[in-house]
This record gives sequence, C-alpha cells and structure tokens, in this order.
Amino acid sequence: MPEENWTEENPEDAEADARADAIFREAGIPAPQPTNRSFLVAVILPVIVTGVLLIAGLWMFAGPLGLYN
Repeated sequence: MPEENWTEENPEDAEADARADAIFREAGIPAPQPTNRSFLVAVILPVIVTGVLLIAGLWMFAGPLGLYN
C-alpha cells in the first residue's frame, strides 16, 4: 500500500479556496488581518487566569461545605 502524503494540498481544495476568495473579493470582504498576539497572550495567559479563578472559587466555597476547619 503506497504511503499518502498528508501535507500535499488537494487540487480540489485549492480550487474551492480560489472560488471562495473570488466571491469575497466580489462582495468587498477584506482578507482577515493576521493577529499580532503571541502564544503567551492567546493561550497561556487565559489558562493561568482560569486556573487561578477556579482555585479561588473552590477555596471560597470549601469553607461553607465543611471541607476544611
């Protein structure tokens, strides 16, 4: 069985992308601007903030539930 090249772009996909780009150009929809946000700000920081909020929330409700003295 021959190996498939998973990184090769399918010509049908390229054709569909070109048609979609043409439709966007005709409708006057601009191409999306690339973001300048780093991986730290986009992924790591929200994960840390969410973790801190979860820990604080659990700690706040642990007393009334009798989980610590």
